[in-house]
Amino acid sequence: MSDCAEDGVVTLRFLVTVKTYPSPSVRYLETVCTGGITDDGRWIRLYPVPFRYWSKDQQYKLYDWVEIDARKRPISKDKRKESYEPSGGGNLIVTGSVGTRRNWQERKRVILPYALPSVEALLQSYDVDGTSLGIIRPAKVHDVVVEADSADWSPQHRKHLEQMSLFGPAPKHLEKPSHRFSYRFTCSDPSCNGHTLQITDWGLSVLYLRTRAESGENEAVSKTRMKCWELVGGDRDAYFYVGTTYPYKSCIVLGVFSPKKEPGDGRIQMRFD
Repeated sequence: MSDCAEDGVVTLRFLVTVKTYPSPSVRYLETVCTGGITDDGRWIRLYPVPFRYWSKDQQYKLYDWVEIDARKRPISKDKRKESYEPSGGGNLIVTGSVGTRRNWQERKRVILPYALPSVEALLQSYDVDGTSLGIIRPAKVHDVVVEADSADWSPQHRKHLEQMSLFGPAPKHLEKPSHRFSYRFTCSDPSCNGHTLQITDWGLSVLYLRTRAESGENEAVSKTRMKCWELVGGDRDAYFYVGTTYPYKSCIVLGVFSPKKEPGDGRIQMRFD
């Protein structure tokens, strides 16, 4: 991350690790929350991002290295220390990507040294210094919980999504998933009483919506739930990207880091081991 300019703008350079499904916004049309980590181990939250309205060459994928001019979000909007907002309309550049060769070895090198042992550890850091984003390793995943949700956006959001803008782009159709998926799990921390945290990953939402269009609601629920289980299956060394929801201290699962288990548990040494 470069030095701060006089107007508070910095150039963020980070590896994209999470991207949430778009949410309608009266102020921003729609927003995507993007998270990642810099090469020196600082977590970054970029919000709001009008992802679908950016040019194709700016529409980053997970585990792309990106650069973007941004400024710290005002405390009045978001006091979380990792939170930045794009500056100048979004001038993001994709500079490279990290693939899955040798069972995600390069991804592990960048990310896992900064893993936390539990949600409890993340929330303790939140109380100390405002840390609100990180990656944790669940001790055991007990269930993938599915809950029915409203089939449509709120009347206010629906009206806004349907309006034509006089100066900006025409609103794009945004489907709404009518089910929520959550992981129920426990951490290794002795004080952990268990967590049920919703997962907001874009890829899972797209899987659900595509399957619903092709095969109906029941198949969409079944296939998405199965994918959630696959990501944390017995052959996976699974971690959860976890973040707090401003202005609350409650958490959500933003995505899953899910390489295959190594023979002999040959993981990179982590700080809490």
